[in-house]
Amino acid sequence: MPIEYGGKIYFSPNSSDNVIVDKSKRRLVEEGIKPEDIEISYNVQELEVGDLFINYDPPNLVIRRVYEKKSNGMIKMKSCALITI
Repeated sequence: MPIEYGGKIYFSPNSSDNVIVDKSKRRLVEEGIKPEDIEISYNVQELEVGDLFINYDPPNLVIRRVYEKKSNGMIKMKSCALITI
């Protein structure tokens, strides 16, 4: 089932290993995310409601959707998918 999204896709690979980053990106494309929509970013403060935040938690990619951003900067996310790479 493809991953639905309407906002930005922030990918925080937590790894400097380019093989893992490339493999993760390919896996996200297989799940329906356009490669041009994937942005590598570690700055969660840039996230807005509706954006996806993806991080690498070996051996999985954890996908979270932002559902609330408070005025004090606190961002609330809910896990919506787990993908094994």
